[in-house]
Amino acid sequence: MATTPQHERRSIWRVGPESTWTTMLPVVFVIISLISLVILPIVVSQHTARMRDEITGLAEPARHTANDVQMAIASELDTIIAFQVTEQPHFRDAFVKLIAQEAAGYQSLGKLAPKLNPEVNHDLEKLIAQSNLWHKRVQDGELLQRRLPADVLNTRLFERQPQYEKTLAAANDLELAVQDAVDDRLKSIRDLERWNIFLTIALTLLALTAALLVARLGRQMRLLAAEAMARRRDAEREAADAKISRADAQREERRAAFLAAAGQELTASLDFAETISTLARLHVPNLGEACAIDLLEGDGVLHRAAVRHRDEVRDAELRQHAGTVIDPMPEPVARVMDERTAQILSATFEPIATERRSLMIVPLVSRGQTLGVVIVVAPAGRVFAGEDVALASELARHGSLAIDNARLYLDSQQAVRAREEVLAIVSHDLRNPLNAVMLAVQLMKEETSSEELETIELSAQRMRRLIEDLLDVTRLEGGKQLPIEPTALEVRPILAEMYELFKTQASTSSIALRYDVDDDVPPVYADHHRVAQVLSNLIGNSMKFTPSDGRVVVRAKRSGDEVLFTVSDTGPGIPHKNLKDIFNPYWQAKRTARLGAGLGLPIAKGIVEAHGGRIWAESDPGRGTTFYFTLPVARSAVGAAESPAHSTR
Repeated sequence: MATTPQHERRSIWRVGPESTWTTMLPVVFVIISLISLVILPIVVSQHTARMRDEITGLAEPARHTANDVQMAIASELDTIIAFQVTEQPHFRDAFVKLIAQEAAGYQSLGKLAPKLNPEVNHDLEKLIAQSNLWHKRVQDGELLQRRLPADVLNTRLFERQPQYEKTLAAANDLELAVQDAVDDRLKSIRDLERWNIFLTIALTLLALTAALLVARLGRQMRLLAAEAMARRRDAEREAADAKISRADAQREERRAAFLAAAGQELTASLDFAETISTLARLHVPNLGEACAIDLLEGDGVLHRAAVRHRDEVRDAELRQHAGTVIDPMPEPVARVMDERTAQILSATFEPIATERRSLMIVPLVSRGQTLGVVIVVAPAGRVFAGEDVALASELARHGSLAIDNARLYLDSQQAVRAREEVLAIVSHDLRNPLNAVMLAVQLMKEETSSEELETIELSAQRMRRLIEDLLDVTRLEGGKQLPIEPTALEVRPILAEMYELFKTQASTSSIALRYDVDDDVPPVYADHHRVAQVLSNLIGNSMKFTPSDGRVVVRAKRSGDEVLFTVSDTGPGIPHKNLKDIFNPYWQAKRTARLGAGLGLPIAKGIVEAHGGRIWAESDPGRGTTFYFTLPVARSAVGAAESPAHSTR
């Protein structure tokens, strides 16, 4: 009997168990993979369906409601102004209806917000608080109870404008939070679907691999060849799909790059005409052969704002039609503006398309309002498809925002100019009778002097300063610098002048007033009147807040190529949270709301910055406040050594 070598016997012994496990494991894995492939789409579809239901049932209603609330709040100020101008009660009723509409929106959002995310609920609570505070300030200001005098109305509107802007900002934050909730759910759906595809492909490939292993162990060569052929067909199909996917990805990348560049170009300028021209240029030739942009004006009539054609000759001809009135409005255009949905049609469209062409009519919508339409004409022989509409709609969305922003910017510029003109006219008309009053007082004082005449003169001088302050603040708010006439100005004499000006007031109020000038302080390059105005505002401000037996100290010292001025007091100080607000026009602490117009510090800031200097404040509540500002050293004094006698009062 032949004997079997030991290593051959060992290998035969291992064939049984290893073959069994090698065969069973792929089979088990195939079964698990197939079950997973069946269960995974069901789980994913259920989860995505639930999240889509949340978007449809929660997020979208919340977003529409938040938008309605924001529009209602935005209309409140117009209703108040209309009531104050006309004193018609229906404007007051309209305001009450707006509040009721907002309350209904808050109630609806209160049910939806907790189900979206905590940020939406937080922004809703913040909006309700800001809105309630705004409505209380409207009620306290009697803005809807009776018609107020113009100056009182302007003052109260100025005082309540920041709260109104906070309310609008809170409404905008709420709408953005709701949109973020929608985006978060959409992102979760996309991520889940992406993982579903990945896991499906992975399980499919692993199942096929296991099946191949089973076939290699148990099937005949014919089945193995058939499996190889099937794998080849799968590979070819996957390669074809990959090629299509690659082409789609490249097309999507080009589309995204185009939209990104378009967004940058549209937001590069706030000029209204340039924005519309840029939008037309982006459509031609990127989307079509020609396009027209028709916008609704304030009179409700459709005007042709821009026309563009790929051919230069035709472009020059069509531009003559810019600015014309579209009357009557074409029925397809009216339908698109009414439904706010882009449409594709085949028609002629004079004058930009003289023959039948494929057209796209895309609405321009911003902040819930239809601004107009964009009409795009396809080149001859081409028909627009759904992907063209998607791209044109996205471009129209960017264009709508840009046009709306440019129009708002234009309106704001016109409002600023109108305000400056009104203030200039009013100040001019006030100065003439004021000068007459002051002249009459001076003539009367030559004949007789009385306390009443002194009071009238002081009041007239205060009115003149207030008019000048209003004009200065108007220049600053309009982005202009205050006019200055700088010369070489000695520091010590002007501080002495301020000391003489305020020493009587300080003595009357039992306040110790002094000034210190270092020996090496050179002349500054500054306007004498304006520097005196800054020091007068700062010293007067310190005197106003410093109690009896306190002190106010004015100092000047050299700091490089600048002279540093400080005005310190021993008053109650300013809370740290308010230090950033004290240089804002019309801002005042609550305890001093009736002690002035709140213009001195903003004007001082504007004067110092017009000289190229800086101004700031430091305060220790309960111990006093110190204001700092710098002025440039006169060029003739830079590097020169000066040693005047040190002066202390």
